[in-house]
Amino acid sequence: MKSQPDHNQITLLVVRDAGRPVRQLRISKPLAFAIPAAAALSISSLVTSMHYHSSQSIAQLEAEAAALSLHNLRMEIQVADKEEALQQLQMEVTDLSEEADNIKDKLKSVSELEQQLQSLIQKQNSPDSKESNNVTTSSSSGVINHPVKLSSSSQVGGEYIAVYNSEAVNLVQETKDDFAEIRSILEEMVNSIPVTISQAKKADTLQATKITTPKSKLSSAVMWPTLSKVITSSFGYRTDPFKGSSAFHSGIDIAGDIGDPVFSAQDGEVITVDQKGARGKFIVIKHSNGLETWYMHLSSMNVSPGEKVVKGQKIGGLGSTGRSTGPHLHFQVVKQNKPVNPMGYIQQNS
Repeated sequence: MKSQPDHNQITLLVVRDAGRPVRQLRISKPLAFAIPAAAALSISSLVTSMHYHSSQSIAQLEAEAAALSLHNLRMEIQVADKEEALQQLQMEVTDLSEEADNIKDKLKSVSELEQQLQSLIQKQNSPDSKESNNVTTSSSSGVINHPVKLSSSSQVGGEYIAVYNSEAVNLVQETKDDFAEIRSILEEMVNSIPVTISQAKKADTLQATKITTPKSKLSSAVMWPTLSKVITSSFGYRTDPFKGSSAFHSGIDIAGDIGDPVFSAQDGEVITVDQKGARGKFIVIKHSNGLETWYMHLSSMNVSPGEKVVKGQKIGGLGSTGRSTGPHLHFQVVKQNKPVNPMGYIQQNS
């Protein structure tokens, strides 16, 4: 009896290599359709997965690109700021160069006067020169005598040029301030040296006759700032104890012992309490009459910036800090940003 064909099956013929018989496979129709569908679904899932991963990679790359762009923007801003700072610094350096040229010109005009002063200093230091026990100091109006002892002690200080309160811009500004004060000192030298030389020659001609003039009057006289009255170096031109050449001394040096009290010379306001190389520990007080008094080489400081002080108040201790060869106070009076002779302002017998 002939069998009926099964319509739910599909016969697959597998043709193999030549010489090998054909193989016949029977599979059901649902399985025949399910295999391609599964293959298609697998391929679709693979494509979807690849698309997802590629999307994540693109998003990550975009985020990294945005972060890099922001970093580059910050770097550009920093570079722009540095370029601006460099331009400003170059302008400041140019100004300093011009200032240095001006100072060189003034130094040329001072050279001849300095030689004359050096010869006068040598003459005064000669054995034939007679010194009085009283201090004789000169101002723009003449020579003033004060009953203060002048000591030959080696306890002298090294403050020659009065200077005022100070990465690269700060250094430039401090240098500009130094240049301005050097220029001020040079102008003072140019103006005062000829007068000093003339007075010295006149004094020599008249056998060193002392010329006295009334002391400058203030509404309130300046008090002597220490217990000691021994001056080891006076105001004006002297021989630098460190270099041996003539130099301008912008105040007076008063000898004493370490820790001796230092008093405020007048009522006023403390504007500087600081420590620097040449000055050591120092205080600056501003007074209502326009004067400033400077106290240098201190061992201690008992006041603060902005503090009000009264005449005779202890503000620190005498010392030997900074450019100093022994315990002393460098006392300085500044008028209109220029150092003046303190002896013209100190109260007689104070």
